[in-house]
Amino acid sequence: MKAITTPYLEWIDENGTVRRLEILDRVFIGRVCQGVDEQRRIIVNSPTVSRDHAAISLTGSQLEIRDMSSNGTWVNDIRVDSGSSKHLTDGDVIRVGKTLLHIKCPGTCPIEEQNESLASYTQLANRITTVTHLVADVRGFSSMSQTRSSADMYSLMKIIFERFSLIVHENNGTIKDFAGDAVFAFWDHNVAPRKEQAVLACQSALKQAHSVSQIKAELSPSDPLVSSLKLGWGITTGEVTLSHYGSRAADLALVGDSVNLAFRLSGLANKDVPAEVVMCTHTAALVRDALAVEDLGTISVRGRSGYEHVYGLRASRES
Repeated sequence: MKAITTPYLEWIDENGTVRRLEILDRVFIGRVCQGVDEQRRIIVNSPTVSRDHAAISLTGSQLEIRDMSSNGTWVNDIRVDSGSSKHLTDGDVIRVGKTLLHIKCPGTCPIEEQNESLASYTQLANRITTVTHLVADVRGFSSMSQTRSSADMYSLMKIIFERFSLIVHENNGTIKDFAGDAVFAFWDHNVAPRKEQAVLACQSALKQAHSVSQIKAELSPSDPLVSSLKLGWGITTGEVTLSHYGSRAADLALVGDSVNLAFRLSGLANKDVPAEVVMCTHTAALVRDALAVEDLGTISVRGRSGYEHVYGLRASRES
């Protein structure tokens, strides 16, 4: 076998054969990849894989994967944000459906005929998993909007969203939504509860809170109203069904009681509850060995029966 000097993908196909494909400029991955040359596509015959699922590009020495799917693309067990891109390095493992594609730095592989019965539509997958949710909610958004122009509000929220998103990405989380004045992110535990995922979510909240102080310091001299900016963070961990309500990547759905509770807690944090970051019992149990957790007692949460035992997050300490 000749030596391969360019990056390539290596995987085991449905027949148990090891396959390789060089990444010359772009490689498309999907169930159909219509119109794409055989030397630049990988066909994955699975009903949960989108017709055009993902694309890998090589620019200079930089590899990047872009998700275009309905059910998600995973790199090293971390979901790529729907419609976004992620840098790749040697040894990374990409998961598309149940197929694992290994990035190697330094094939061609024949593409088997498409299964036409699988080519007509993408079967949306429902997966039950454990997730840690992080919701950051801007305080007084409505009243701020009354006294500021829409352009000013857009500029401020754009700064907040961009910085918060960067922090989430740096901590291996996924942005689910920008819901009006809130940022909703999540960390998938890949079924079983994992302490490190909950810790990453909590560390993200602390870093986001710190970034708010930086935003105030930067913008207050030219915009005094920014100095009164306040946010609250809600963090919960629980079982959800992760799927889609529609065929678009943007229709990603997380359904479960823990999702609702995260939004409720974010609305209480730094307002009705004396802590910027408020978390549920399950999250506190996962992170208390790594982070400084404060017992805030039981509270009544609007729209929910009974009481919730909640905890505050003060600042990280050495593990």
